[in-house]
Amino acid sequence: MDLDGVPAVKGICQVLEKRYFRLTTAPDPKTIRPEPVLREWLRRLCDRVAASPSDYAYVSDQLKAIRQDMTVQHIRNEFAAHVYETNVRLALQNGDTSELG
Repeated sequence: MDLDGVPAVKGICQVLEKRYFRLTTAPDPKTIRPEPVLREWLRRLCDRVAASPSDYAYVSDQLKAIRQDMTVQHIRNEFAAHVYETNVRLALQNGDTSELG
C-alpha cells in the first residue's frame, strides 16, 4: 500500500484482540491499536503459538489485523519488521504460501 500523501491515523484502541477485516472506509482511531498495544498482543500471540501450534488460522488472522493497524499508522520500524518476520516464519512452518505473495 502506498502511503505517500495519506495521513497517518493515531490509534487509541486498548483492546488486544481484534479480528482482521478489510477496510472499506477511512479507519476510525477508536478501532486502531497503538504500537504499545500491538507489541503486547504480538508477545501474547507468540506465547500462544508456542503453547498450541495448531491454532495457526486464528494467529494468522490476528497478525493480519496487527499489520493493518501498523499500516494505517505508518509504523515502519524495527517492530514492524519483527511482525512481518514472525508472520513469514509462521506461514512457512504451516505451509501457508498464500501469505508469502
